[in-house]
Amino acid sequence: MELKLMGKNIKGIPVAPLMGAPGIQLSNTKLKQNLENANIQFDSLAKLYNEFKPDAMFNMMDLTVEAEALGAGLLKPKNKPFSVVSHPIKNKDDFKKLSLNRTNIEGRKKIFLDVISNMKNSFDCKVISYIIGPYTLAGLLNGIDRIIKNVIKDPEYLKELLRFATDFVYAYGNEIIDKGADALCILEPTAGMLSPQQFEEFSGEYVKELISKWSIPSILHICGNTSHLISKMVETHPAGISLDSLVDLAKLSSIVPQEIDIIGNIDPVNVVAYGDKELVKEKTLLLINQMKKNNNFILSTGCDLPQDSDLKNIELFVNLARNS
Repeated sequence: MELKLMGKNIKGIPVAPLMGAPGIQLSNTKLKQNLENANIQFDSLAKLYNEFKPDAMFNMMDLTVEAEALGAGLLKPKNKPFSVVSHPIKNKDDFKKLSLNRTNIEGRKKIFLDVISNMKNSFDCKVISYIIGPYTLAGLLNGIDRIIKNVIKDPEYLKELLRFATDFVYAYGNEIIDKGADALCILEPTAGMLSPQQFEEFSGEYVKELISKWSIPSILHICGNTSHLISKMVETHPAGISLDSLVDLAKLSSIVPQEIDIIGNIDPVNVVAYGDKELVKEKTLLLINQMKKNNNFILSTGCDLPQDSDLKNIELFVNLARNS
């Protein structure tokens, strides 16, 4: 099967679970070590790749990398995802100072760039790098409550912030491209709270710009039930859309053009991570059978797999695709 994102013949159904964190089980490390050390993260990912041999590998998902590089304060627990606890932009004066006098703090960007480079040099599959979406980055910089209010109260100021965020994401994306990534996966979870019209104005327009300017394919991933946004996601012209398990993939696949790969969308928590083998088999085969007729389908999880996911379930998930 030939897909836009896979680019080569693949046995069975193409399969690329959103996984990274489960690799800490194989490397016997803590999540914090992986998010702060390129060699440790790569070792965890390499062990995952060698164990399951998916058709594409993602680096570890971390929505705080770009915000930290712009001055956000983080909470960094040993074995849970990092989170933003202080926003560098609390008012327009803060934004003016950051936009006029920004010195790139860098944070952990180099760690993730080194991981992508190592993955590309070592894995015989497509290497896909996560990157944050502009609306989500704006929320981490300014506070999600503030940007949601400014959709109505001060849209022009929000658009100035979105322009700043977009320019930063574009530059970081180019750094990732230079390290050899085959595709970028834009994570835009905060945009899932917008109406279709608001999404187009405050997220889609900027995502579309990024996709058109980058030299490699892009995937757009939004968590939650995005059924109301699918047509607007399609209008950003990604190479693929990655959909969460709350979306009826078979029902909505008819409105996605053949040139856009559909990626998803088995429940990562209740099925793959913690479900029994029969549940994994039942849900995965059901989706495969529903989507088999679509030549643009890539089997994946609806979102990132938890770090303590059952590794035998991941193996079963991949093998079901291989044998279909």
